[in-house]
Amino acid sequence: MDLVERDGYLHVGSLRLAELAERVGTPFALYDADAIIERFYRFVEAFSSLRAMICFGVDACPNAHVMRRLVKRGAALRVRSATDLERAWICGAPLSRVVYSGLGKADMDIRAALDGLYSPLFQAGRLVEGKPPYYRGPVGYFSIETGAELEQIHRIAGGVRIACRALIHVCLDCCRQSAFGLSPAEAIDLFDRFGNEPRVRLAGLRIHLGPRGYATDAMRTGTQRLCELAQTIVDRGASLEAIDIGGGFGCDLFDPAAPSPADYARAVEPLLAPWVERGLKIIAEPGWSIIGAGSLLVSRVLSSRPCEDGRLAAAEAVPGEPGAAPAPARLLTPTLPRAEGMSTIAGIDNASRQVRVPVCCEPGDVLAFPGGGAYARRDNPACAEVLLEQSRVFVIRPRTSPLDDIEPELESHEVLL
Repeated sequence: MDLVERDGYLHVGSLRLAELAERVGTPFALYDADAIIERFYRFVEAFSSLRAMICFGVDACPNAHVMRRLVKRGAALRVRSATDLERAWICGAPLSRVVYSGLGKADMDIRAALDGLYSPLFQAGRLVEGKPPYYRGPVGYFSIETGAELEQIHRIAGGVRIACRALIHVCLDCCRQSAFGLSPAEAIDLFDRFGNEPRVRLAGLRIHLGPRGYATDAMRTGTQRLCELAQTIVDRGASLEAIDIGGGFGCDLFDPAAPSPADYARAVEPLLAPWVERGLKIIAEPGWSIIGAGSLLVSRVLSSRPCEDGRLAAAEAVPGEPGAAPAPARLLTPTLPRAEGMSTIAGIDNASRQVRVPVCCEPGDVLAFPGGGAYARRDNPACAEVLLEQSRVFVIRPRTSPLDDIEPELESHEVLL
C-alpha cells in the first residue's frame, strides 16, 4: 500500500484519506485488495520450489470479503475458531484446504469441522449461493494442541463415522511461549499410540514460531528441529504427509530490516526440499505479513500532552500486535506544521490506547497507522472495515456503537429454573 502526499493531504492512490475519514467516521481499518493479493503472490512465488500450500492466517483479518479474494487466488486458510470455519465456507474455500488450529474446541465445533450437517449456519437454515453445507466434508487438518484434544476428536470422529487428518502441534523452546502444544517426546508417544487409528490419521507435524519467527535464523532453527523430529517419527515406522512451518513472518515493506518472503524461503528450502522429494506437502501460514502489507488503521486523537520525547496522545484505536506497525504514523490533514523526523511512533500502549506521536499532533487530528489493519478487529472491536479495490471503496463491516453492545441487555430475562 503506497501512501503519497498531494496538496498536503495523504492519499492511497487517488483516494484522499481525510475525505474517507469524514464519510466513514473513525476509527476504521482500510484494506487495499490489490496490495494484499500482490503480497500473497510474493509468498506463492517465494515458496514455489517447495510447492508449498500458502495458508492465510485468518485471525489477522477475519473478514469473509478479504478471505474470498485470497481464496479465489488459490490461498488455503488457517482458522482458529468455529466462527472463522463458517467464514471459510462462506467465502468458497474448499474445507480440504483449511487447517483448524486453536485451543478449546468444543464438541459441536469439531462436529461442524467434520460434517457440514453440524454447521451452525446449516442448523439455522442458511444457505450459501443456494447450497447447503452438508457436502463440504471435513477440514484438511486439525492442529492437535494436547493429547486430550486428540482423544476428543477421535471419539467424535468415530461417532459420526468420518475419517479426518491431524497435525501434531509441537512446542519447541524456540517457539513462542505457550502453555499448549506438545513436546517432541509427547508427539512421538501420540504417533506410537494413534498411528494406526482409522478415524484420525496423524498426518504430520506443525510449529508456530509467532514473533520469534521474525528472523530467518529462528525460522531455520525451528524448521530444522521439526524436520529432525519428523525423521525420528518416520524411523519408528510412521508415515507422514505434511510439515507445517506455521507463521511469524515479518513485513519488509515497512521494516527494512525484516526478511522478505524470498529470504524466508531460502532459509528453509535446503531443509524441506528432501521431504518434498519424498512426497510430503509443505505448509506455511503468513497472516500479519500479508494483511500488514495492504492495510491502514485510521484513528482520531482524543487528547494529548507533551512528554519527554514528543507528545503522548490518547487515540480512539491503536495497533495492538507487537511490532505490527513499524512504519511512522502520519497525519491525514495539513492543518498543523510538521517537523521533519518527528512523525515516528516511539511506542504504543494498546491497553490505554496511547501512542507517542509527533509534537504537531493535537486533539481532533486524524492519524494513519500503516500496517495497523492487521488484527484491527481483535484489538479495536468497534472499528469499521473498508475495502479499496480498483479505485472503488466498499464498507465491508460497519462501525459498531454502544447501543449495539447494550441492546441485548435491554431484553427481558428468560426464567430457566
